[in-house]
Amino acid sequence: MKRLAFAIAALILFSASASDAQTLPVDPNKPATQPVTTEPTTPDPKPTTPTKPAEPKSEPVAKPAPDLSEQLGKLKEENTDLRDELELLKEDLKFTDKRVSGLLAVKGRIKGYLDFGFFRVGGDGSGLRSDTGNLIYPQYAGTVPGSWVFLGDPLSTAINSRGDPAETAESRAVTFDSVDNKGVASFIVNALNLQLFAGLGKSVSLTSFVDFVPRSRDVSNSDGEFLGDFVDVKLAYTQWNTSLELFDLRIFAGKFDSVVGREYRFQEAPDRITVTPSLICRYLCGRPLGVKARARFLDSKLIVNVSATNGSNFTESFNFADEVDSNALPTVSGRLSYQLPFAELEVGVSGAYGAQDQQTDDKVMQWHVGADLHLLWKDVEFTAEYVQGDAEGATEAGGAECGLAPCLAYEGAYGLLSYRATNSIVPYFRLDWRNALHLAGASFVYISKLWRATTGLRYELGKSLIFKAEYTVNRELGNIPQFANDVFTSAMIVKY
Repeated sequence: MKRLAFAIAALILFSASASDAQTLPVDPNKPATQPVTTEPTTPDPKPTTPTKPAEPKSEPVAKPAPDLSEQLGKLKEENTDLRDELELLKEDLKFTDKRVSGLLAVKGRIKGYLDFGFFRVGGDGSGLRSDTGNLIYPQYAGTVPGSWVFLGDPLSTAINSRGDPAETAESRAVTFDSVDNKGVASFIVNALNLQLFAGLGKSVSLTSFVDFVPRSRDVSNSDGEFLGDFVDVKLAYTQWNTSLELFDLRIFAGKFDSVVGREYRFQEAPDRITVTPSLICRYLCGRPLGVKARARFLDSKLIVNVSATNGSNFTESFNFADEVDSNALPTVSGRLSYQLPFAELEVGVSGAYGAQDQQTDDKVMQWHVGADLHLLWKDVEFTAEYVQGDAEGATEAGGAECGLAPCLAYEGAYGLLSYRATNSIVPYFRLDWRNALHLAGASFVYISKLWRATTGLRYELGKSLIFKAEYTVNRELGNIPQFANDVFTSAMIVKY
């Protein structure tokens, strides 16, 4: 382009110079200057308009014609060179795009949070009491000692989003006492969470969640039972996404979120409105290992989830879940939900069926059904869930009931209401109920009948800092006597 501009400028200057060079014809024999003499004349009384003397006619001088064919040839040559250079630039750009696309195809992200809290639980910090002397439930006398007939709920005194109870006391079913608090006021680092995400191309990704959990270490215990700090791998799965003509499909493989219920979606500390999980989260919030498919229809209004996993959807804190299977029959789970056209109202139903975990017989079955509802209307959010299930267990001929494999019959529900008063302040109230019977031959009996009321406040300071505080009232039902096990707990969550 610079060469073309230079050629045009030169052509204009050449044309201007040729125009200025035009002159009248000159007689070479005539002097350059000759004096002009005039004779006096009588002035005309009337002024007359002077007439312009006629200029001598001259023949126009012909301009030298530029060589257009030569200039066009040069321009054509320059255009060819420019076209070749442009093609080379395009090839370089394509190669660069391929290299950049290859680099951008692997996108990584690291994030997580610190969950720090303060809590105080009434009594000895446990949600259990023993039926000493078999006075309250005498039907178990002669089979199970009264000290092993437990009344209450071992997980009702949870103090964080992980669902860790402040104290497990003499519990025989939940023996991992990571907090071991004895019912005194204490600060605690609930977890340091690390989340890793890698996008492998446009449709495949890898996700992992890990909790680093700092706990007390009993250095005087030589059997290694109390090891203190531990690592909890909560999620580890790969995901493949595709969009078909009628629906969107996602396939998961690894250790992923539960399929049943709704609470599993918001169980991480920053996402959960409350500090602690519901009483029925133990049945809904597990992270099983296997394969899962989720399809969205009708502009994502209709969602179908199905999975085949080694174990149930129970949490690892409740001993009816396997990661590595102990029997050959997997658990099949599913959930169907629909977003209604008015307001933001979603209803769902879910269920699971498979061989009972923590035992080896494929013929011993475990089932679960549930229903859930979620409403978001202006600044009000309401969630409710109901579940029911049974692990049938196994009894040896002539032996104690459920002696070969433990039995569990349960039902429960909760309702959670929250109101976003401002962009930062969210008060909430939750009401829980649970009724369960857990038998394990002569080893133990758990009788849980209780309701629980929780009120609290969530305060969000910007996008990275969250404060939560709540108070929970536990009340036993039926023949179970009341005992001190109310909970105050709080959390400061710092996201990164």
